[in-house]
Amino acid sequence: LRPRSCVWPVNSNRQSHGMTASERTLTLYDAFSEVSGGGSVAGVVGAASELSAERMQQVATQVGAPATCFVTGLGAGVVDVRFFSTLTEYPMCGHGTIAVFTWLVEENRLAAGPEPVSWTLRTPGGVATVDVVIRADGRPEVMLALEPTVAETCPVGATEVASLLGIEAGAIIEPLGLEVAKADFTHLVVRVDGLATMAGLSPNYAAVTDLCRQIGADTLAVFTTETSDPGVSIRCRDFCPAVGTPEAAATGTTNRALACYLVRSNLAATGTGSSVVVAVQGVEMGRPSLIRTEVTMLDGLPTRLHVGGVATRVSERTAPMR
Repeated sequence: LRPRSCVWPVNSNRQSHGMTASERTLTLYDAFSEVSGGGSVAGVVGAASELSAERMQQVATQVGAPATCFVTGLGAGVVDVRFFSTLTEYPMCGHGTIAVFTWLVEENRLAAGPEPVSWTLRTPGGVATVDVVIRADGRPEVMLALEPTVAETCPVGATEVASLLGIEAGAIIEPLGLEVAKADFTHLVVRVDGLATMAGLSPNYAAVTDLCRQIGADTLAVFTTETSDPGVSIRCRDFCPAVGTPEAAATGTTNRALACYLVRSNLAATGTGSSVVVAVQGVEMGRPSLIRTEVTMLDGLPTRLHVGGVATRVSERTAPMR
């Protein structure tokens, strides 16, 4: 999903000289992608503390990206951010976090090196720890620490879900799982039988929206353990019309839920106290992304997760944001 076209001129001057007090620089990133054209788009706006929530929402709606991120504070090891979709404010946003911390490093507002540096991310929905490390190629890798999701019994069955995804009920491997992420997102997790089914999904977005709102879910996450790469754990697609994005090319918080589901269902290889889930997402959208989730385990259950990757800067625009 690309941002909507807008009338803001591209700002080629990184120092933004000549900008008025009512203007900010909007920087667009492709998050969870090593190259431009992959992953999920996130916009980053710095020095946004004076903007009202209403104005932030207006800007995010006009930008049209799955997430627009407003940095409202920076100091003493804490970064304050507000995340917005085109429709609503997010309590947390994985791909937005990757974009924000990449921007902070690239703009020399956050010091980072070959050893991980931990920062506190603070949003109106809560706090999280973010680790930033500079890779050997000089690019920042950002990992967001998250609590595990809580599994609940799914209130709908395969037949109903299959009908709104445009597939046969037999393509869904039961049971369905409703993953409840404390303080942020809820996901309906659906496992299907293979890559052919993934490619053939044809969602009725209005029906997906209705179902998500009916059961209190934010997204409908579909995955398969069939992949074309032995280094990849799952292929996934995340349908999010209930929160303003028909389909997301890369979603960190959803992959947190999927990793928990895999570990609890014994579908992920586990080592001594840990497991790593590598997900490919966005392929069917033409925007492939790679999301890595490191799971810390105790007695076979997830206790702590780190979700992350890299983000690629795409463009800058000077945006009027009075």
